Amino acid sequence: MKTLGLVLALMVVVGGACVADIAAYDIYAGTQLVAAPLAPFNPDPLGVFANAPDGIDYMLFRYDPSSGWVTYDSFDPEMYGGVMLGEGAMLTATTSATISYEGFPDALKDSAEAAGTDMWISLPGNSMDGVDAGGWHLIGQPFNHETVVDPTYEGTGSNILFTDGTQVLNWAEANAAGWVDSKLTNIDAASGAIDVQFDGWGGDDTLRVGKGYWLNTYKDNLAMIILAN
Repeated sequence: MKTLGLVLALMVVVGGACVADIAAYDIYAGTQLVAAPLAPFNPDPLGVFANAPDGIDYMLFRYDPSSGWVTYDSFDPEMYGGVMLGEGAMLTATTSATISYEGFPDALKDSAEAAGTDMWISLPGNSMDGVDAGGWHLIGQPFNHETVVDPTYEGTGSNILFTDGTQVLNWAEANAAGWVDSKLTNIDAASGAIDVQFDGWGGDDTLRVGKGYWLNTYKDNLAMIILAN
């Protein structure tokens, strides 16, 4: 199965032409954690969140593990940057809406039969604290389909892997090794805080389309691998 570092340029060519998929997910009145389910053709947040009912100026935020919150500001959009797969965001809205945009095929599939690309998400930790102690990361479900974290019901979280560059561990092993927390937490304006645990026994057992999640790590310079299946 192919893998992908999210720092690589994204291009999918099918029959000599780019094939578009449509990403669509609901948001609600209040504050929620969201994520891009497809790599957008145009990563400009103004395009990706064009349907946000209140716009995104001072309503959209991403999180840097070293420096904290980064706010979208139309007077300095470069500071926020583009929308990337695997990166979560916090979005506030006063009414419900559906966020939709065109993007590359789900899991960057190059054919209907292909399993797709496993997604690597960088977990650098707080590089400013001077210790190898990880930190909080706001990650996003990078697929336009759901990911059951523990499909074999063995309590290992086998669809979620972590690597430190020398070894790859499943989620349960990474937690036992002291690398990462045992849960991911989504905050949904409709449902509140929902934990997804590696053993499948949290408030949810699945990473959902369009959702962002908090993850705490205890070691710097890790990567999270979400299997495409």
